[in-house]
Amino acid sequence: MSCSQLVPVAQYFIDLKVVATLILASWPEAGCFAATTALAQAIGREAEQRLRDSRRRTPGGSKRPYGINSLLAPMESPLTMGAVLGIAESVLEARDRNWTERVLRPLYDAALVLHRDTFRDLARLPGTSLALQRVLGVVKETADSLSPEIYVRGPRNG
Repeated sequence: MSCSQLVPVAQYFIDLKVVATLILASWPEAGCFAATTALAQAIGREAEQRLRDSRRRTPGGSKRPYGINSLLAPMESPLTMGAVLGIAESVLEARDRNWTERVLRPLYDAALVLHRDTFRDLARLPGTSLALQRVLGVVKETADSLSPEIYVRGPRNG
């Protein structure tokens, strides 16, 4: 499940990466979801380091992140990686899409403040599920959305 919709496993993992990136970019917005204070502090240190690195790598020390690939890079600390993925997993697997949207939209909006184009591209990263894109508001609901049955049984031939 991603954003209360069945999605292929590959899309779920991309959604997980996108949400983990939003958690770091918008920290401390998601701080209340960390399992412990120590994990929240570890995530905070990682988020600060990534922001410092992004400022160091852009001319003039601007707040602009230096690219999606750098944002999606794995964290060096397994503890921090586990803590961030734990938050991302709990948000994505919630059964209430409205709750997921209430959690993720502020994270996305906070990330957009850093650099609008970079985080809009991140929200539309190839392979990201439509469910996550809808929650983030980068695509609109359509009446002819795919039925979740295709993800359970696979496409039909003929």
